This record gives sequence, structure tokens and C-alpha cells, in this order.
Amino acid sequence: MRILKKSVVCIMFNAAFYGLITNTVLAWSSGPPAYRTGAAGDNGTCNADGCHNSYSLNSGSASFSITVPTAYTAGKAVKIKVAFSNSSGKKHGFEMTALDADGNRVGTFKKIGNTTQVISPGDAARELDKADKDKYIEQSTKGVKKKSWIFKWTPPVGATDPITFYAAGCEADGKGMASDDYVYTTTADISASNP
Repeated sequence: MRILKKSVVCIMFNAAFYGLITNTVLAWSSGPPAYRTGAAGDNGTCNADGCHNSYSLNSGSASFSITVPTAYTAGKAVKIKVAFSNSSGKKHGFEMTALDADGNRVGTFKKIGNTTQVISPGDAARELDKADKDKYIEQSTKGVKKKSWIFKWTPPVGATDPITFYAAGCEADGKGMASDDYVYTTTADISASNP
């Protein structure tokens, strides 16, 4: 009977341990922690924080870009596209924010479909401050299978400043580990339309 109890305890311990390891390794396929866009005031990128740092930032052969309209109208949503091209990676991810000319995070992001998600202050793993609610967007778990994402951004009512979008993207080999992945950064500017 003792052997049976020890065996059950051992099996339960191993299941819990491997469950933790698997969740830790695969946790960020659902999106990185907040503040990893490379923008001023952020915590660098997933390359700088010791995670995906096998290679130097922007050293891969893929292209990583943001496509925005030429202008925005205050209070009206615009569609934005973030994309990898010429990428041989098996999985991809990104995180983005928008800053005004004074370095303030501005506007709100909204997902389209199920390949992106707006980072929530309620998600303890992402560590987003409540003041930055709707100010960051990233790929979802389903989004890692894509190389491009489209979503909406709405500028504040009364906005007149040029806005700069900052994004960091990860081109992963798909092995579930942080090694041998490339991290890229890019920016795009958009100005207010003339009334």
C-alpha cells in the first residue's frame, strides 16, 4: 500500500512539474509582457530583457513593418497592419503602442478577429499599469501562426499631434524555446488630417 501511495504522489508531482515547465516555455506564445515595443519609456524588447537574445536586435534577414494611413482624424478609428515578409520563421509575434510628440501613450487599440489581443491590466503576467489600458496590442495564441495582423487604433478626440507607432516583432523557429529566434523593431508615423 505504501508503494502505491508513493507512486501516486510521484506521478502527481511529475505531472505538476512538467505542467509548470510546459506553461513557462510556451506562455509567451500568447503574447509577451507589456512594455516590450522598444518605445521610449518601455522596457526594451524581448531581445533586451534576456529572453529572445541569441542574435542581435534587427539582425535577421526578414523584414518587419507597420502600414498606417497617411493621416488620421481625431476620434475616428483607422486600420493598421503589422507584418513580416521574407521570413522563414515558423511562428511570429509582435507588440505595439502609439506615442504622441511628447512621448505620451495615446489612443486605443481594438482587435479585429482572433489573431490579436489588447493587453489588459487585469492580466498579472503582462504587468500592464491600469493607466495604459487599451494602449498596447499584440498577437494572440492563434496569431503566432500568422505573419501579418490587422487591427484598429482610435486617436483621442481633439488629437492634433503627429503619432509614432512602435512595434517589436519576434520571428521564432517554432521549437518552443527562446533561443534561435530573431527580434525586430520598427516605427511608423501618422499625422492629423487637415480639417
